Amino acid sequence: MISLQKMKSNTILKTLLLSSFIVTTANAFFTDYTLPKITGVKSVVDRNSIGFEWKSVAKYANVGGINIYRAEAKKGAKQIYVKIDAIVNRFATHYVDRKVKPNTKYFYTFTTFSGLSESMYGDIVPAKSMPPYKAVKLVEASLVDRGVVKLLWVPSSEPTVTEYVIQRKKQGDRRWYYLDTVKGRLYPEFVDMTATRGIKYDYRVFARDANELASIASNVMSVEVK
Repeated sequence: MISLQKMKSNTILKTLLLSSFIVTTANAFFTDYTLPKITGVKSVVDRNSIGFEWKSVAKYANVGGINIYRAEAKKGAKQIYVKIDAIVNRFATHYVDRKVKPNTKYFYTFTTFSGLSESMYGDIVPAKSMPPYKAVKLVEASLVDRGVVKLLWVPSSEPTVTEYVIQRKKQGDRRWYYLDTVKGRLYPEFVDMTATRGIKYDYRVFARDANELASIASNVMSVEVK
């Protein structure tokens, strides 16, 4: 039989191991002024991502990797930096933040880390993501048969657009409902076979790319179904 004392010792050991794991996966506890700062940061922006490049710190053998911090710009408020990622590789010189909103300004800064310590903050890098795709123009919404509505729009000029999302709502309602998806940037029409007679509907269209990044909503057109 395992003695009570041994059971207690095993429990304590497991607790210490768990505590060690939590500590090592959390943010650094100490600032080490001897660790190199990340400098010379350059950025390139897209609608839903921002990429970065910085000067290598590979020559510092004690560096374990790089922390990435981000703050969303807010007027009249102090920017709050949140750690969004860590690269456990001192040889890395690039990073892409794929969790940004279109047409939004952010501030970034980077640190190097070693164990439970990290460097002082490096360059503060402002970056603003590109605006969303422009709205497509809905040019026709007409009743072509009993309970059948046809929509026509001007195709998007953006070569990365791959499809269109059609939304519909009863006129006067606040909430829009997904109706269908039309594949192909150059395809300019949709026929709604599910409209109910006696109801007036509003329609709108979004262009969307392969990453499901949508454009601004099109203009709204209304049809009374007879």
